[in-house]
Amino acid sequence: MKQTTRRIALFSFLIWNCANLSYGQVKTDSLRNDQGFSKYRLGGYGEILYQHMDYGADRYNYTNGAQPDKRSLIGMPRTVFSFDYKFRNDLIFSTELEFEHGGTGSAMELEYEEAGEYEMEVEKAGEVVLEQLHFTKIFKPWLKVRVGHMIVPVGQTNARHESILYFGTSRPESENSIIPLTWHETGISILGNYRRWSYQLMLINGLDANGFTSAYWVREGKQGIFEEVKMTDPATVVRIENTGFRHLRLSASAYIGNSTGNTSKSSDMKKYDGKVGIISGDFEYNNRKLIMRGNIISGDLSDSYQISAINKTLSKNIQYSRTPVAKNALAYGAEAGYSFRLGDSGERVIPFVRYEYYNSMEKMASGMHADERYKRDILTFGLNYFIMPSLAIKADYAHRRIGLGNYNNENTFGLALVYTGWMLQK
Repeated sequence: MKQTTRRIALFSFLIWNCANLSYGQVKTDSLRNDQGFSKYRLGGYGEILYQHMDYGADRYNYTNGAQPDKRSLIGMPRTVFSFDYKFRNDLIFSTELEFEHGGTGSAMELEYEEAGEYEMEVEKAGEVVLEQLHFTKIFKPWLKVRVGHMIVPVGQTNARHESILYFGTSRPESENSIIPLTWHETGISILGNYRRWSYQLMLINGLDANGFTSAYWVREGKQGIFEEVKMTDPATVVRIENTGFRHLRLSASAYIGNSTGNTSKSSDMKKYDGKVGIISGDFEYNNRKLIMRGNIISGDLSDSYQISAINKTLSKNIQYSRTPVAKNALAYGAEAGYSFRLGDSGERVIPFVRYEYYNSMEKMASGMHADERYKRDILTFGLNYFIMPSLAIKADYAHRRIGLGNYNNENTFGLALVYTGWMLQK
C-alpha cells in the first residue's frame, strides 16, 4: 500500500511539473540553441511508459521465435534535468543529468541471447547518467568551440532525442538496435550556423570492440562498463543540416573510428583495427499540418570475423554478450502524421503511422553465418494528443515481423506521457 501511494505521489508530482513547463519553449535539437535566455535556464524532458506485449521475452531458444504470452511493463525509461548558464554571452556552460528507470540499484536479469545459453547476470536496475556537461565558446555564429561530454549527433534520434520530437511511445527501434541512443561521449567539437546551414565536427573517444554483439551490432560498444574511458582509438563525427527549402530540414551525419585499442585487453586485438564506419541521412517536413520524418543508417565494421572470435573467449563475468558481430548493419524508417487542432485551446491531435526495417546482421564476413532473427520490420500506428507543445499523451500499436515473417510475429501496445521544455529561465 505504501509503495502504491509513493508511486501515485510521484506520478502526480511529474504531471504537475509537466503542466508548468514554459509554453512553447521546447528544446528542438541536441546542438543546444544558445538563444532564448539571458543568464540561465532549467528544464528537462522525460516519459512515463506503459507497454503490453502478446509475446514472451525469450526469442532465441525456440525454433519458431518468442512464444505467445501476455505481459505488461510500466516505468520511467528516462527523466532528464537540463541546465544552461551564461558566464558571458559568448561563454555557456550546459549540463544534462539523466535518471534511467528511476535511478540506480541492482537486479537479476535472465539473458536469453547468448547462443541459447541461460545466464543470470547482476546488472544495474537503473542508471544515473551524466548525459552532457560541456563549455561552449562562441566566436561567431558560424564558429563555436565546445569541450566536454556531448551528444553524438549520428542519426535522426540522437540529434533530436527529446521524447516530444518523435511520434512513437518509445524511441525508434530500428536506430536503437544498431547504434547507442542517446549516444554521448567526451571530446571537442567545432560547430556553427551560416544562413540555412548548420554543422558540427567532433573528435571524441571511440567505441569498445568487446561490446559488439549480434543483436545490437556496435550499440553495446559504448564505453562505460569500466570506470575509465579509453581514448586510445578516438573517433571523428560530422553532421550537416540544411533548412533552405520551406518546411524541410535535410541532414547527413557520419562516424569513423577504430575500436580495438579501447578494449579491456587491447593486446589481444593489436593486429586488428576494428574500424567502425557509419553514415546516416535523415529529413523532416513540417508545415504545421503534415509532419513527415525519415532516416537511413548504414554501418560497416572491419575485422568483424577476428573480433567475434576473440570476444567469444571473454570471461562470462565481464557481462559482455560474446556473440558474433556482423560486418554490416542497416536500419531505415519513416513516419507521417497529420495535425488536427482542437478548438482555440491550442491542443492538437496527431494520428500517425510509422514503418521501420533493421538488421544488425545485414552482411557477414566470409565464413560467418547471419541469424535471420535479427532481420525485422515494424509497422506502428497511433495517436499523439498534445495538451500543449511541450506536453503530450501518446498511444500506439506496433506489429513486428521477426525474420520478415519466418518466426512468430510480435505485437505491442504502448501508452506514454511525455514532456520537454524549460521550466525556469532568466
